[in-house]
Amino acid sequence: MKKWLQDLKYCLQRIMQGRYGFDELSQFISILGLILLMLSFFLRLYALYLIAFALLVWTWFRALSKNIYKRQAERSKYLNVKSKTMQKGRLCKNKWRDRKTHKYYKCPHCKAVVRITKPGKGRKISIHCPKCGNSFEKKT
Repeated sequence: MKKWLQDLKYCLQRIMQGRYGFDELSQFISILGLILLMLSFFLRLYALYLIAFALLVWTWFRALSKNIYKRQAERSKYLNVKSKTMQKGRLCKNKWRDRKTHKYYKCPHCKAVVRITKPGKGRKISIHCPKCGNSFEKKT
């Protein structure tokens, strides 16, 4: 029996040689596909089932693809979007945490977010952006 498993492992290694394999994007797509597949069974929606099946097929297509350059470009785009989304989530979390003590402003020049302590209400304050060095005034 162990000989059979070793032969199967060797066969799978030969098949996957030169192929892209699974990465973070493939993992995300397959999990999303499985979630949609479960929802399609509970909600009895055939269209959702087709979308889930297409996502799972796309995952296997990416894993078995020999065009490594395109798969790496797709992964890079996914990681950029994921990074921006996580950054916005952290900013929202920090804004909520600091809502009583700090105020967040966006620099009109470079669009960086600047955090300052809350001054009194109705006052104009001058804010200096640490990223670009631009100064701007805001009313609190």
